[in-house]
Amino acid sequence: MMLQLLSMTLAFDDTRFFGSVMFTNPTHPNDKPSVVLIDHADQAPWFRLSNVDPDAQDPSDPAMAEADRIMRFILTWAPERLGRTRPDPQQH
Repeated sequence: MMLQLLSMTLAFDDTRFFGSVMFTNPTHPNDKPSVVLIDHADQAPWFRLSNVDPDAQDPSDPAMAEADRIMRFILTWAPERLGRTRPDPQQH
């Protein structure tokens, strides 16, 4: 299933971030969008996802998998977008 990003909203303060991401299915544009909530976590991968649809909590659900991919990308390549700093390569 191919999804199209409809909306992504992220907010943060000094200690945590949260938000949501919405996807539509381009082959069924009149269906309700899939909504995944994003919350900060204290351990890797540093975020938690929960689908608004209680029957779509499995990480392999297309919306959950795509939200996971987007969050990993942001935290790896643009963590400042969430008020975070890039990991120091000298610490590894």
